[in-house]
Amino acid sequence: MLSLERILIDGLLLSLALGIVIFGSLIYNPRLWLQDYPVELRRQVPPNTKQEKRLQAAMMVPFLLLMFGIPFVSGLQLKAMNGGTLPFLTAYLHVFLITNIFNLFDAAVIDYLVLTVMKPKFMVLPGTESLNYAEYMTLTLQVKNYFKGIVFCAILSLPIAAVLML
Repeated sequence: MLSLERILIDGLLLSLALGIVIFGSLIYNPRLWLQDYPVELRRQVPPNTKQEKRLQAAMMVPFLLLMFGIPFVSGLQLKAMNGGTLPFLTAYLHVFLITNIFNLFDAAVIDYLVLTVMKPKFMVLPGTESLNYAEYMTLTLQVKNYFKGIVFCAILSLPIAAVLML
């Protein structure tokens, strides 16, 4: 049986943890997320340096550990709540909903509200300060990215749910 409470708490926990990683890295160097900016903005700046690519790879370690770890641990808790057994569909939906809460947080809060509407200086790519980000970071783009995120969450949830079955 699914636990809406567990899904909401762990989805918010995942959003908070990954939000800290994302905002921390954006404050340090927004170019670490260059691949996530619209193509039109990326064309205005040079590609990532070797050092930035190494930092991106290093940043992905905690990001992926959290992205896989929090839904997995939450699934283990759900499994324990269900007497040690968990049907695949229940495990899959549980993990999918948790990761999709982060997907919604990323699209609505980080990408749209903060990056597009508020546009803090620490998130502006060096060399693009004079550009109007609202022209590039549209609501349509954020909705499209959210739907891409749904596909990502659907795929990511499969191996986690499969491991939870063991």
